[in-house]
Amino acid sequence: MSGGAVRGAAQVGMLREVLSAGIFPDAVVAVSAGAFNGLPIANDPSMRQVDLLEEIWREVATDPPVRGGTLRTLVSILRGRPGFDSGERLRKLLEEHVPVANLGDTLIPIHVGTTAASTGRLCWWSEGPSVDVLCASAAIPGVFPAVPLTDGDLHLDGGVLSNVPLRHAVTLRPTRLVVFDVAADFLPPERQTALTLMLTGFRAATTELTRQEWLDVPPDIEVLHIELRDPGGGLDLDFGETDPLFEEGAGAARAAIAASDWLNPG
Repeated sequence: MSGGAVRGAAQVGMLREVLSAGIFPDAVVAVSAGAFNGLPIANDPSMRQVDLLEEIWREVATDPPVRGGTLRTLVSILRGRPGFDSGERLRKLLEEHVPVANLGDTLIPIHVGTTAASTGRLCWWSEGPSVDVLCASAAIPGVFPAVPLTDGDLHLDGGVLSNVPLRHAVTLRPTRLVVFDVAADFLPPERQTALTLMLTGFRAATTELTRQEWLDVPPDIEVLHIELRDPGGGLDLDFGETDPLFEEGAGAARAAIAASDWLNPG
């Protein structure tokens, strides 16, 4: 389950269609927004959890975890703060909704990716404090502050190094992969902002790493790639678009399933 900021809402629609088709996970590999969606599913891969995720994302739409503005961003930079946002609202959201206190307590294994700030190393967590690890995995550089984890390091968004975490999924030796891909593309010039321009290098590197990860997927693994098309591109933090994203994600999943031979998994 990829990262994608607010585009993560589309994964909820994708999950609804995938579970409705009788496709259920044996493990979840996720980063950033994908980890937010993936943890409840790892704990209970059911429609009940999909319904709950829809409720949570609608709550997020009315009370977003990220608040900003030009003045606030400028003040944060001048004061040397570690992020444009304190991350407190995101933490509160997670504290209210994570289904288990420790990642190791889920029904099926979950693997959540973070980036170690002192080494640039990609770290995978299948145990550890759920709220802390999910906060770290969603800590977009410059937007949210890095989060200290139990290894003593500060950690950032796992999507920095693996925004569509195929390589780690492959190490689990699956026969099938369902890829929930909501990664955003680049913004056209007329939609660029100071923040998106600052993150362009990050986005370019992430895009190239994702291309390389796709090349590493063995040809004998069956892949159902559910991709949310991104005609506009960019770092989308408009949390008011969650309901349309549910529908777009569901439509992408229906199309991917219909074009595959996964309708009757066995």
